[in-house]
Amino acid sequence: MNYSVKHDKYPPKQDVVRAVSIQTGYLIQFQGPNNCILTYLAQTMKKIHKACLKYPEWKKGHNPGFKPWVYPDQSTLPRIPLSELSIQHAESLENIDESSLGDIQLEREDSD
Repeated sequence: MNYSVKHDKYPPKQDVVRAVSIQTGYLIQFQGPNNCILTYLAQTMKKIHKACLKYPEWKKGHNPGFKPWVYPDQSTLPRIPLSELSIQHAESLENIDESSLGDIQLEREDSD
């Protein structure tokens, strides 16, 4: 299981959109001696679903080969010791205005 976390060295930035991970985890179901079903469960921000629907088309025009979640060697993110992290519960999340972020902004009619 995981949750969104805060870190003093990496505060919210206006040029980065962060999805809030309320709770995520894996469900592994046994299907026989050599099979299982792996399901990734996620509880996230309500509006993330609409943004995800537009992602495949957006990604085609925005560095389509860059996928650090598939190719970890592409990641440039720093490694952070777990001891420096604190859980960020949904009720304590910062209210970050991302409305001025250009092509990552959802159309107003899609944001409801």
